[in-house]
Parts: sequence; C-alpha cells; structure tokens
Amino acid sequence: MVPSGIKIGKEKLNVLAYADDTVLIGKNETEIRQLFVEIENIARKLRLHINQGKTKYMIVEWKNRSKQNKVGQLTIKNYTLKRAENFKYLGVILN
Repeated sequence: MVPSGIKIGKEKLNVLAYADDTVLIGKNETEIRQLFVEIENIARKLRLHINQGKTKYMIVEWKNRSKQNKVGQLTIKNYTLKRAENFKYLGVILN
C-alpha cells in the first residue's frame, strides 16, 4: 500500500471506508493513482465492483494544494473520481 495518508493516533490511514462510501487519501495525485490501482486490483480479484460515483479522493498535504488537479476530478483506468475537500467520517469532518 501507499504509505502516506492522514495520521489518526499512531496509525496512518490512506483509505477511509464506511458501508459503501470510500475516500482515498494521499499527498499528491501520483499516490492517489497508485492507491486506486491497488484497490481496483484487489476488488477485481474478489469480484467486487467499485462504484465511481461513491469513490472520491482527497489530497491532504498542504504544500501540494497549489499543484493539484484544478478540474476536481482524476481519471484512472476507466474510472473518473471526484476530489473531496472535506469528508465526514463517522461524524468527524476531515479536511
């Protein structure tokens, strides 16, 4: 897995998922791409489908915000993902 993400306690997380919602978290678009490809490969092996309408990505490193995709979406393989500026996870807003 890609090592970046957000630190919660002593753990670093780069995927947040609850029920059928998923957010990919990385320092830059390259990490998001790598993470998504890994997740997509695992899902395919398990015969699971990734719902691109419910899959978002979030870039968390402040210094990369000016370099990030201004369009707000990222295309990886046949999927187009929308960028999330905030994500509410179990009642906590992450940004």
